[in-house]
Amino acid sequence: MAQPTKAGDAEPFVVIFQTETPEEATVLRGLLQSGGIDSPSPTFSDPFPLPTHSEITHGTEILVRISQIEAAREILASYGEKDPSA
Repeated sequence: MAQPTKAGDAEPFVVIFQTETPEEATVLRGLLQSGGIDSPSPTFSDPFPLPTHSEITHGTEILVRISQIEAAREILASYGEKDPSA
């Protein structure tokens, strides 16, 4: 589901990939961000967060802006990840 990025920014983020672990999501977000792709990470106030039930059963979603979907897919493909929505 699309969600607004921040106040004043109308372009939403969409899910392009779902990882098996939060750690894998962190690595993939880093790759995307190093390629100039906006990919927000969840915000945690707990320095040692426990996985939520949804993370255990569904993994962690990777979000990108709609206008950056193709570039993000190329970066993930070059890393060796398959895009499940393709």
